[in-house]
Amino acid sequence: MSGPSVTIRCVRCGRFLVAPVPPGRDPAWFSCPHCGQPVPVVAPRDPAPLFSWEVYPHLYPPANPPRVPGPGVARLLVALLLTATVVLGGLAGGLGWAGVASLRAGGFAVHGVVVDATVSGTAPAVGAIVNLTSETGMTATVFTGADGSFLFPSVPAGGIAINITQTGFGPLQLQLFASSVYSSPGVAGTLHVALEPGLPDNTTYESLTPFGDLNGFLTSLWSSSVLLAFGAVVAAVGTLAAYRDRRFQFAVAGASAAVAGPLAPGLLGVTTVFPVVTWFAGLVVASGVVAFAIAAVRLATVGATPPSGE
Repeated sequence: MSGPSVTIRCVRCGRFLVAPVPPGRDPAWFSCPHCGQPVPVVAPRDPAPLFSWEVYPHLYPPANPPRVPGPGVARLLVALLLTATVVLGGLAGGLGWAGVASLRAGGFAVHGVVVDATVSGTAPAVGAIVNLTSETGMTATVFTGADGSFLFPSVPAGGIAINITQTGFGPLQLQLFASSVYSSPGVAGTLHVALEPGLPDNTTYESLTPFGDLNGFLTSLWSSSVLLAFGAVVAAVGTLAAYRDRRFQFAVAGASAAVAGPLAPGLLGVTTVFPVVTWFAGLVVASGVVAFAIAAVRLATVGATPPSGE
């Protein structure tokens, strides 16, 4: 506690507490850390009081103290921090499992339909050359059929580059991604692309996924999982502090972790491929904001317990 302080006795429970000295002559109210009773704190005066009501305050009607936050507010703080802890831990475990599951070997089918975009409409691009290159080194080439479709069976997991060319049209290069937990269009469903008239050197690049390779995907998932797990641990410490109704600086830290923790999946692009994470992250942030407000008020108004011997 910074600045001068004074040790006083609570009028309800009779136990001592330490509170900062108010800067002026007006009393300041601080809640007793033992029973929660608001206790007025005044600065030491020199010279001594001059009026009888200052010497015998019990003979005069006292000022009405502020209302003590009821036990419902304390229970709400614990419930909010506990909710944030559980959801953060669940998200951390879920993203960690998704990373492990994406390592499973398996073949994926890449399929799509290519059309020629002309002034008269669209028509199947018959005989267009479709080249596939995977991050594992697999390469393959097929020609589109009479309906403009193409298919590559048994493509390994990871980043996939598709290059589509046809005479009289500008080449089109697409970036795809395949895994057992998340796949981009072209793997998760039929890919529909249109070739625009152009020169051979006028290549159009389009990425259908925020992840270009499996390593980047795993890094984002596991980094998010670790950061969320760290936030869950801090929130758990804050929950314990709020439950014991003491050391509210830990409750403030736990609420701050609940607000900041869910930012990790968004910054790392995980929410783009797993939109459900956004809903849980919003719940955690909302709980953290309310918990932070409650804990900050309690921290600012609750006096400290004096060291033993005072």
